[in-house]
Amino acid sequence: MRASELLKRYAAGERDFSQISLWGVNLSKANLKGIDLRQADLRGANLRGIKLREASINGAKLAEADLTGAELWGADLRGADLQGANLTEANLAGADLRTACLVQAILNKANLNSVNLSEADLSGAHLWGANLCAAKLIDIDLRTANLRGAYLCQAILSGDLREANLSGANLSWTILVGANLQDAILSEAELSSANLSGANLTSAKLRGADLRGADLTDANLSGVNLNEANLSMAKLTGTILSGATLSGADLRGTNLTETNLTAANLLGANLRGVVMPDLPTPG
Repeated sequence: MRASELLKRYAAGERDFSQISLWGVNLSKANLKGIDLRQADLRGANLRGIKLREASINGAKLAEADLTGAELWGADLRGADLQGANLTEANLAGADLRTACLVQAILNKANLNSVNLSEADLSGAHLWGANLCAAKLIDIDLRTANLRGAYLCQAILSGDLREANLSGANLSWTILVGANLQDAILSEAELSSANLSGANLTSAKLRGADLRGADLTDANLSGVNLNEANLSMAKLTGTILSGATLSGADLRGTNLTETNLTAANLLGANLRGVVMPDLPTPG
């Protein structure tokens, strides 16, 4: 179907365009609020600045589509194929992206506030500077994803975040219980009051990260770079910090009696008010 025909039929009141082929179509800046594009083929389409508020797009094929600056507020994108799609600065606030494929998608500076990304595949996606405040990212694949500087305050993240780039990201009050953050880059990240209990952070880079008041109960941080990080008042019960580097780190007010610090480097760390484990008496 050509763009002109779709626009004419939409203007006449038609809304059901499910399963139609719109491959490579140019619908740039079109206003199609509430349209039904379920399982439609929009691969490689030019959808820059399109308005698709509250549209039904679940199961649609949108691979390599250009959705730069698109308005997708409250849209249903469940199971949509957005592999390699460009969603730079798109507004996806409140959208439903459960089980969607966003592999290698570009979501730089996109608004994903309160979006549902449960079980979505975001491996290799670019989310630099994206707004993911209060987003639900449950059982997702974010391996190698670029989330540098992303805003994830109060978001729920669980799943695979291995090698993800979260440097400078805002993760304050974020729930990361049991998340796999092995080899992740979290340098200068804001993680104050975040819940990282049971998380796997082995070999992660947390240099200069703000972990004030964070819950790291039973988390594995072996081999982690925590140089100059702020861990004051953090919960470290059962935390594994073996082989970690904490040079110049702030550990004020923490309780280390049940923390594994085998071979950890605490050179220059601030240990004021720290509760240390009892040392064995010589002889």
